[in-house]
Amino acid sequence: MGTIPEHELVALSAMTGFDQTLEIERLCQIYGLDETTLRAAMASIVRNETNGTTPVDQTWDTSHKAIPGLEDARAPTAPTLVDKRQFRFEYDPTKEASQRREQVNQAILCSACGVALGIPDIRPIKVTCPSCLFESTYTH
Repeated sequence: MGTIPEHELVALSAMTGFDQTLEIERLCQIYGLDETTLRAAMASIVRNETNGTTPVDQTWDTSHKAIPGLEDARAPTAPTLVDKRQFRFEYDPTKEASQRREQVNQAILCSACGVALGIPDIRPIKVTCPSCLFESTYTH
């Protein structure tokens, strides 16, 4: 009869319904416990989480972590103007989308991720890429 690791109990408490039932059965078989003992352990984890004293939360510290490759990342530049005829912006069939498409006169590529964006002739225009959420102001 073994003890169930805390990360397993936290994951189990996040599940609901049939998925939780299947996971309980699996953990009972692996660790040789009965369902009552497992549910009691899971309840104690849930109580600790509501009190904010979960040991998993206390040991996980990301304040000293460094993001690899951040120094090598290049800063995004201004968006690149492209021919809008090579892109198809008709993926949304709603009436509001067709009204927005009528205003699109130019296409640009997001300088951060390269996604094609349709924009109107209004200048200056603040453009937020829906893919990467990079924000830039386009003036030409």
